[in-house]
Order: sequence, then C-alpha cells, then structure tokens
Amino acid sequence: MKNIAYLFLAFVLIFSSCSEEEIPAQMTVELNFENTLNGKPLQLNSETFTLPSGEPFIAKKLKYYISNVVLTDTQSGAIYNVPNSYHLLGEDFKSTVELGMIPSANYDQITFSIGVDAEANAKTDQTGDLDPNNDMAWNWNSGYKFVVLEGEFTHKTTGERTGLVLHIGRNQNYKTVTQSLTGIRAGRAAQIQLKTVVDQLFLSPNALNASELPSTTIMGGELADKIGENYANGFITIE
Repeated sequence: MKNIAYLFLAFVLIFSSCSEEEIPAQMTVELNFENTLNGKPLQLNSETFTLPSGEPFIAKKLKYYISNVVLTDTQSGAIYNVPNSYHLLGEDFKSTVELGMIPSANYDQITFSIGVDAEANAKTDQTGDLDPNNDMAWNWNSGYKFVVLEGEFTHKTTGERTGLVLHIGRNQNYKTVTQSLTGIRAGRAAQIQLKTVVDQLFLSPNALNASELPSTTIMGGELADKIGENYANGFITIE
C-alpha cells in the first residue's frame, strides 16, 4: 500500500508541475481613449453638445498630452516606467497608445500626467508627438500647450454664436493622476479603456460658465490655472 501511495503522490506532483501555465516574461499593453461631452462620444464640427453651464456648443478642436506613464503591481511591488512616454491625443489626432512589449506583472495601478514635464517643456526641437508641427507648441512663448479645446457656443445673454478657445499650458498646469486597474493578468495582452470627460474642464473644483467668462480666449493667467486644477480631477478616468 505504501508503494501505491508513493506512486500516487509522485503522479500528482508531476501532473501539477506540468499543468502549471508558464507565464511569458513580457506582455503587451494598449491604452484606448474615448473623448466625451454630455456623456456622449465627442464629434467635431457636427453635433451640438451642451456645456455644463447650459450653453449649446460645437467642438472644433480637441488635443491633449499625456506623459510619463507608469504601471504598478502593488502586490509584488513591480513598477514599469514607460520610456519616452509623451503621447498626443485628441479627436483630431490619435486615440490609442501602444506601450509595446513590457515586463509581465499583475498591474493594478496606472499613473500618468496631463501635459509635458518641465524638462521636455523647455525645448521644442523634438520629434514624434512632441514635434512642434503638431500645432501644440506656443508660437509666442516657449513650451507646449497641454490641453487645447476650441469651438463655438451660444451666448446666454446675446444669443450669438461665440468662439471659445482654451489653450492651457505652463509648468504649474502639469498634473499627475493615479488610478486603479482591474483584470490585468501577467503575461496576457491587456487593453486599458480610458474616458476623457471634456465637461470636467468647466466643472470642479472651479465651476466656469462660458457666457460669464471675462474672455473666451484663455491662454494663460488665473483662468488657465483654474482649468488646470479642473483637469487634474476626473478629466481622464478608467472605464
């Protein structure tokens, strides 16, 4: 009986070791962004949306940078800093960021920044998504625009269609956010779905009414900094 028991135990151990799935050393991760306003997919130059303050709005341009993406497995402590991580997104640009082959881990947290860090923001002789020809470098100042929204809204008082231009940049408006992830398993290809909520540019902590703005062209100053505070809070979220 002992011999039979030993044989059975050996069989179980061999079977268990053979049945364990070998985890590949690398995996692919892709970030997919959906731009929304009023809870609907944003479309340029066509559909009329409504700003949070109630004005009808037609979007004509939306672009924004995310940079310095970091993936973390908080259980194992594994951290992956994506190299050369500057990505220009928007409704008239790309909506997907492919991180390529990265070390395998059960990543449950993502950190990224909205805008361009101070080092990269100090020079505009760069290529790829930081190429000044992408129309995101200032032509009157050094550095980059971090978030751009342009369109027309119907003014509450005059009833006239009025242009709205938000060009937000400068180092104080470089904002870093961290969000939790679920469902990512080591060695398996992963797609992370993110939603960009344009409404948040006008919501909190600084509620902004387009019809009451002292200027509808915002390229710096206190109002730009308020919008920077707003997009640090719920502008890009995990779906």
